[in-house]
Formats: sequence, structure tokens, C-alpha cells
Amino acid sequence: MAQKHGLGKGMLALVDENILEEEAQKGNIQMIDVGKILPNKHQPRKFFGENELKELADSIKEKGVIQPILVTDLGNGRYELVAGERRWRAAKMAGLLEIPAIVRDFSEEDKLEIALIENIQREDLNPIEEALAYKEIMEKLHLSQDELAQRIGKNRSSVANTLRLLKLPESIQEKLIRKELTEGHARAILMLSDVDKMIQFAEYIVEKGLSVREAEDMAKVFEREESVSRETTSSKSSTLEHLEERFIQALGMKVTIKGSQKKGKIEIHYFSEQELEYLCAILSQRK
Repeated sequence: MAQKHGLGKGMLALVDENILEEEAQKGNIQMIDVGKILPNKHQPRKFFGENELKELADSIKEKGVIQPILVTDLGNGRYELVAGERRWRAAKMAGLLEIPAIVRDFSEEDKLEIALIENIQREDLNPIEEALAYKEIMEKLHLSQDELAQRIGKNRSSVANTLRLLKLPESIQEKLIRKELTEGHARAILMLSDVDKMIQFAEYIVEKGLSVREAEDMAKVFEREESVSRETTSSKSSTLEHLEERFIQALGMKVTIKGSQKKGKIEIHYFSEQELEYLCAILSQRK
């Protein structure tokens, strides 16, 4: 039966370089056929960059695998990875037949938590992978957000904000995975209540290259407009719509006319200091 280890910092110690070096000095490391190792089914990292793996593979060709991987014995000459999947993949890419490994027994809960902690502590996960890993470990270990936060050394608000990313539409999650958007951008998008608005806003952020601060300011505008958009759209005359379109074409900026042909206001939206300066220059030229 697998021995139950302490969690949190105790689990992190199992993938700490100093601890692994001590294991090596004790002779607790053995060479294992890379073809007999199976990936960790609890591995939260789903995407392994080819360029990163190639760089690591080149280093392994030159210096070998410096830090052993951590595996558990499945029997029948097969092993399952617990920690070190990047090293294992890179070793195969480098053409190695064997890789140094420490063999220990772990429960399924241990393997899940070690895989999560290793990636989080080394910042190997993209925000969506991290959110999915949090969700999985909370469900399988029956943890609250507070308990998970304590075990991985983060505050509860950080865990809660990461989990909220799973409420985003799939297309936006893909942008996070491809690093077209940051987690800060995603939090700004989550300020909106309408899914279609979220998708439009995400595309606008990417197109305009908005900073997180600019996206947060813009989200407030989008949300405010959403609450009055139906009323504004239904009451706006075709003449005002035509004039609004002419403003947009002339300025190249988002323009909204509110009111009637006799009385109202014109809102010109800018989303960067450069756009504001551009608007000032245009208005100054037309005095």
C-alpha cells in the first residue's frame, strides 16, 4: 500500500533539487528505460512548447539529465511519472535510452498534488491549465478554496480569480493559452455579463493591443453601454445612426450619439494615450 505523505510543503520537498541531490548521494537513483515510463495522468500541463523542449533536449545531449525524475513502480517493468515530464520528453527527443529516476510509492492523491505543485512553483502552467488543475484537485481531494490556497502557498483571492477563468467562453480561453491575452486581461473581460460582449471585447483587446489597465477602463464602458444599449438602439433614428457612422468613419474611433436630433450628447471613446492625443490633434486642426 502506498505510504501517505504530508501535503503542501512536504510534497514540494519531494521535487526540490536539494532533496533530489541528497537522494542521489544516498544511491537511491536508478537508470530506467525511457520507453517503459508512462506520463502522469494527473499532469496539469497539457501543452509542451516544441522550442522549449528542443532547447532542453540540446542541453541534455551536451550535459545529460542533471536532475532525476520521480516515478512510481506500476509493476511488470512499467513506471508512471510523478514529476519531471519535461525532462523525460526532452530525454526521448535527445535520443536517450535511459533516464535517471527516483522510484517511490505514492497514492493517487499524492501524484495529483505533486504534479500540480511542481508546475505551479516553477510557473510552467498557462492560466487555463492552472485553473483546470485547481478544479481537479479540489474535486478529487474535496478541498475548499481556502484549503487549496494553504496547500499550494497562495492566497484565497488568487485561487478564486484563477478558477473564475473557467467561466470564460472557450474562444477566450484559447487566447489565454496562446498568450494573446494575459490573466489580467481576462479579469477585465469577466467584468462583462454578456457572453457575446466578452468575445467582442477580447477580440478588441487583441486588435488594439490594450494594456491591462486600458482593458479594465474599457470594460466599464462596455458594461455601462450594455445596460442601456437596447433602449438607445430602439429609440435612435436612422438620421442619428447615419451621423454616428459618419463620425466613426471620420475619426476612426468608437463614437456614440445619445439623445435626439434636437438634444443629446456625443461620446467619443479612446483607449490609449496615443488615441487621445490623436483626437486632440484632429479637433485642433478644425478650429
